[in-house]
Amino acid sequence: MATAEAENSGRFVLGIDGGGSKCAAVLGRLTAAGDGGVQIVGRGRGGPANPRVAGHGVARGSITAAIEGAFADAGLGPRPVAAACLGLAGVGLPEDRDAVLAWATQAGLAHQTVVVPDGLLPFADGAAEPWGVVLIAGTGSLALALRRGETLSATTAADRCGGWGPLLGDEGSGHTIGLAALKAAMRAADGRGPDTILHAALLKRFGAARAADLVGCIHAPGVGRREIADAAREVLAAADVGDAVAAAILTGAAADLAAHVRTLADRNSLTAGVYPLRLTGGLLAGSATLRRLVVESLVATGHEPGGVTVVSDPAAAAARFAASVVRDSGAGCQPAPT
Repeated sequence: MATAEAENSGRFVLGIDGGGSKCAAVLGRLTAAGDGGVQIVGRGRGGPANPRVAGHGVARGSITAAIEGAFADAGLGPRPVAAACLGLAGVGLPEDRDAVLAWATQAGLAHQTVVVPDGLLPFADGAAEPWGVVLIAGTGSLALALRRGETLSATTAADRCGGWGPLLGDEGSGHTIGLAALKAAMRAADGRGPDTILHAALLKRFGAARAADLVGCIHAPGVGRREIADAAREVLAAADVGDAVAAAILTGAAADLAAHVRTLADRNSLTAGVYPLRLTGGLLAGSATLRRLVVESLVATGHEPGGVTVVSDPAAAAARFAASVVRDSGAGCQPAPT
């Protein structure tokens, strides 16, 4: 993506989308002073970036790797940009958000930096007015709501539901689905539960010869939430070919995710058939079946959304969020240092 024009323009923003499994960075060039437009010139990826779960050190390393990759993809060396938006899982508490912001400021990522929960990013996708409900399901799960007319900014305090981590929440997430599949496979192996093709599929995925070997496999070094969440793919595949156990796991997960949306819609007086619903996260964005089940659950309970948008590139939305910071500051497109 490298061009002399991009390098000489010196007007860049960074958008970061960091979750429990991976981190994506987008380097964007502001297309015109003050209009918030962004042309993507580089992309990078890193590992887990949820500081609450992975730890701040791991999250910082993942973010740094993703940013360096985005600059390299653009054919540029890392440099401070006009603005950066770090949308991360695990920064719902002020102390976590402040710690990330302090690090980003000290690291000199940008002249202006904002740190927001990753659930805010889809509101900046540009597809519709920034209000309604965002539902995230990837390694973890979370829902956020904004009422109509609220301004999307670094200080926006969206109403939230869920997102309490693997021990206290994350219902309907990849981790929850993968763990349910593993438990179902063990019940089937014991004869305590119905037969399911998940048994053979999970043995193959984890390289186990028999069900008892799965215990050692999932407790092996390097196997954690991400690897268990990835097992949700086996559930999706099994449900698609009619496995009743897999279908029941997915239906339950969809009901849990829909409950997040219903709770926020009721609490914020969002009118059924009117409010927009944005679906994002690797699990939801990647599974039409799960998206359909979530919407069906909402419709069945009288909470159907007015429109449904799949946000498959939240890092790009983060870059647009960063561009709005430049615009709202009145700084215009200031050249980044070379």
